[in-house]
Amino acid sequence: MTSRNRHRTAAVLALIIGLMTIVEGGSVLLGLETKPYPVLPWLVHYNVVFGFLSLFAGAGMWMEKGRVVTLAKFILACHAIVLLFLSVISLLGMTVAAVSIMAMFFRTAIWTAINLLLRER
Repeated sequence: MTSRNRHRTAAVLALIIGLMTIVEGGSVLLGLETKPYPVLPWLVHYNVVFGFLSLFAGAGMWMEKGRVVTLAKFILACHAIVLLFLSVISLLGMTVAAVSIMAMFFRTAIWTAINLLLRER
């Protein structure tokens, strides 16, 4: 796979995950949807902000901007930290919806794949 194809594949992944996150979180923030499980307001805000960052990063990947690699690493690191935090507070008995942990695990896995695609060979 060429460098251009890797960047384009990473861009598509980033754009899709960003759009999915904005739609899901935005519908909760706008009151268009209520969830049948406990929602952490700070997590919804975080997700929407990082959804927009994902779109920005995806556009940069598509155009093969060099600085976007740093942004992709930052997004992955933030998602991994939030995943760890959610897991710890859940283990401590605090209320965290399992779907929230799984969604953050999914985002972390996708951003791991994106970072692997952006690595120089």
